[in-house]
Order: sequence, then C-alpha cells, then structure tokens
Amino acid sequence: MDTTSRTMYALSYGIFTPDDLLKKLRLDGDRLTDDPHPYDIFNFIVTAYVLAEWIEKFYRASGKAKNFSVASRNKEWTIPTISDEWILDTTCVPNVDSGIKRNIVNCLSICAYTANASKHFHWKDNGAVAAIGKEPPINDYYQHFFTSTDKDMYVDFQGQNYGLKQIRGILLQFYTGLILYFEQD
Repeated sequence: MDTTSRTMYALSYGIFTPDDLLKKLRLDGDRLTDDPHPYDIFNFIVTAYVLAEWIEKFYRASGKAKNFSVASRNKEWTIPTISDEWILDTTCVPNVDSGIKRNIVNCLSICAYTANASKHFHWKDNGAVAAIGKEPPINDYYQHFFTSTDKDMYVDFQGQNYGLKQIRGILLQFYTGLILYFEQD
C-alpha cells in the first residue's frame, strides 16, 4: 500500500477531516457539566489537542496552513492574526484585556500539555500547569479578580486560572473560525 495515502482521510473509522473531529469536540464539550466525569475531561482535552495537529497536517498538505502551527520544543504556537475576531462570545475569556490571542494560545497549550501528560503519565511543561482541581487556587490579586466563581474544574496555567467551560468556549469558537478561515481559500 502506498504510504503517502495512509492518512485518516484515506483510511478511517468514520472521522475523516478536521471538521469531523470538531463535531466530536463539540459532543465532548457538551459532556463537561458542573461536575464532569474524568473520562469526559480526558476525551475533551485529548480531542482538543489532536484537532490542532489534524488541522495543521490536513491544511498544510493543501498549502493553506502556512500561518498555523502546533507548538513544539523549538517553536511557539502560530495562529492567524485575525483569530481574535473569531471569539465573538468573550464571556468565556478570563481577562479580555490580556488579549484574546494570548488566551487562545493558553488554552491550546493547556490541552497540549495535559494530553501529553495523559499519554505519557509525566508532565513535561516546565511547571506551566501548576494545579488542576474543582477549586481554583487564588494566590494573588490577579487571580482574585480574573478567576471565575462558577462550579467547574479549573487549571492553573502560568498563574491564570481557566475553567473547563472557559477552555471549551474559547477553543470551540477558535477551531470553528480556523476551519472556516482555511476553507474560504
């Protein structure tokens, strides 16, 4: 068999494209209740990270993903400059004034680090994820003023608390906009 055609698009169990995986992410996100089951958290986080990889590879093959890349050891996340325009409902953003793009990248990073730790059992994030729990740690004035008080599961990422509902809101809007952005060309 020709190895160049061995992609999920050519050989699959029913999820072929990034848009198909985005539909799964929406379903996974719907399962993030006030008291989510750990399996539902795992499914959402892993799918959210894998979707970034799929988008990069799927659209890079067609030459469209030049301004989007997944972070690696040697590089940071690259996202389109207009990506902040895709977050229409900003109620999910902990601190809009800190920049929408920064919050998108933080949520992408949270999913990448958590998915990687889930896969390898070890955190390789240099301490970027400091805590995960039902109660967000409030260690300073910034966290006091910019942490949601909703019942949720929280991640302390580089001193900023994100609830899963916030991560879901940011990433679902971002990925929807990103796929539409690449499909328009």
